[in-house]
Amino acid sequence: MAVDREELLAGDDWEDAGFVELDLGGLDLGERSFRHCRFERVRLAEARLRDCVFEECEFEGCDLTMAHVAGAAFRDVDFRHSKLMGIDWTDVRGIAFLVSFEECNLSHCTFADRKMPGTVLRKCRAHEVSFAGVDLTKAVFTGTDLRGARFIDTILVEADFSEAVHYDISPQQNRLGKTKFSQEAALALVAELGVVVPK
Repeated sequence: MAVDREELLAGDDWEDAGFVELDLGGLDLGERSFRHCRFERVRLAEARLRDCVFEECEFEGCDLTMAHVAGAAFRDVDFRHSKLMGIDWTDVRGIAFLVSFEECNLSHCTFADRKMPGTVLRKCRAHEVSFAGVDLTKAVFTGTDLRGARFIDTILVEADFSEAVHYDISPQQNRLGKTKFSQEAALALVAELGVVVPK
């Protein structure tokens, strides 16, 4: 079911709906519920999504730059080819934050203190992102550029960075265990611990 802009603004509870090429930038869309919905090429930059519920939704080619998501819930939500720059995800609702990102721009976001076990970031740009205090157990960062990303008190047990690039992770400031790194990054970590690996 395709929904236009006026219908969306008039309704609060949506299920199995499709939203295509809508400009909702800067609008207050708070306290709406979306289940099994698809957003395609929708502009939500600076939109206010406070206390919204997104459950089993897909975002394809959308722009959510600087969207306000405090109190919103994201359960089994997939973002693909989307801009999500500058979003503060720290106050989203719920203990678990079940999302995946593919070929998205997440630069300048903060996920501080979120629980994100098993999260997948595939081929994303995540420059200057804060993962401070985040539980990223078994998270996967395939092909993701983490230039300037901050990992402090982050749980990285069984996380996979083997195909990520430009990351700087201190083994003394984070919890590691069976964490996968590229060979180059692993040698840098070992050097930080004062261990010399002969050539």
